Amino acid sequence: MASPHPARDSENRFSEFQHHIEEMLNEGHTNSQIVAALTRLGFKTSTRSLQRFLKSRGLRRPSGTTGIKIGGVSDELAEAVNYLFHHTTLNDTQLAARCLTDYQLQTTARRVKSIRLMFGWLRRSKGAASDAQSASTHQQVAYLLDGPGRTFGREWLTTYLRVHHGYKARRLDVSIAQRVLDPEGVTQRQPGFRRPRLENYVTSGPNFLWCLDGHDKFAQYGIQIYAAVDAYSRKIIWFYCGNSNRTAISVVRQYFNAVKAIGLCPRFIRTDKGTETFLLCDIHFSLFIEAELREELSDEYYQSLRISDCYIYGPSTRNIRAEGLWRQQRFTTTVTWIDYFKSLQEATPSLYRQDQPADQVVFLYLFMPILRDELNAFVSTWNGHRIRAQPNRSQHVAGVPDELYRIGQQHGFTPDNDVLSALESSLPKYGKYNRR
Repeated sequence: MASPHPARDSENRFSEFQHHIEEMLNEGHTNSQIVAALTRLGFKTSTRSLQRFLKSRGLRRPSGTTGIKIGGVSDELAEAVNYLFHHTTLNDTQLAARCLTDYQLQTTARRVKSIRLMFGWLRRSKGAASDAQSASTHQQVAYLLDGPGRTFGREWLTTYLRVHHGYKARRLDVSIAQRVLDPEGVTQRQPGFRRPRLENYVTSGPNFLWCLDGHDKFAQYGIQIYAAVDAYSRKIIWFYCGNSNRTAISVVRQYFNAVKAIGLCPRFIRTDKGTETFLLCDIHFSLFIEAELREELSDEYYQSLRISDCYIYGPSTRNIRAEGLWRQQRFTTTVTWIDYFKSLQEATPSLYRQDQPADQVVFLYLFMPILRDELNAFVSTWNGHRIRAQPNRSQHVAGVPDELYRIGQQHGFTPDNDVLSALESSLPKYGKYNRR
């Protein structure tokens, strides 16, 4: 059972090793090196926790030793490798690339490996260390059975532990722990009948096509879920969870926020013909026309432009990327909530009536924040999980959605900032926006 005062327990543990910490500070060791040494002594913590402890006790390195290099490794590079290694599923080559893009630190895959080995950040463990890791993973899984990861399968729970807790678990250990702690859940996740997949789903690259769609399973409770997925990388561009009567405006505002953050509009958007999409279609087409006008092409070309040149309408059932997202979301996150909400309605007497405004208000007040938190966990896990290779699909793109989106050849078009600001200023400011 988890301690009711984790912060106090951590403070006490730091106090036990304070003399070791002070010695390493005086010798000029970096925070990452101190954390690695504490781990070898049996106290597993993080650099952020160490920084808080040092600040609370007023502990500092002697003048002239801050930021020094030990073994040729700067404190900044060691911190970057430490965080990325423990919070992503990337290999050493990808870690080196992320150090450059995220932290502006030039390094190589060989250097990253040397840093890992220096601090004992290993991808595999043997003997007693392997047994200890298995036991630790069992405890982690037991703790998460009451949280957002309770319905995750082996692959997803492994990614969730890495992204949200900085804990590197082996898939086999996670699978064993789940079978012991949650055999019923494992049985429910067994694969059943599956539709045959398309041989290939081909797009040119990131931002060539965004697939947008809404999830209506909670509509009767006044909750709407809406998301945009990049078709090439499968990265979730944004994810909306809010009131049903706010969806149309919120979807457009999410689109504006995403375009401003990325600096590009997608070349195509695909949706169904829902009432919330017509305003989005007009705005995207307006930005597309402005971008094309800057190219100074012939008048005949401009006269031939149609909405279909940048916007694709089609039934939701054929919006494959969005449907795949909803399927995974349902299996990993929302299925238990759907069953629970149904049980409230079917109780005798009914604990939730859709025709009662008071029930609707209380329902949204209680469950909307919880649902948003769990959906946020789902989004970050989705964007960080590794999509497996499929040899039977010749043009299938495997990898981590975040990485595929970052390193792929970018498509789309650059919006006119003046037009973008003018269109955005006409919208009321409401709608929950969660971009990943």
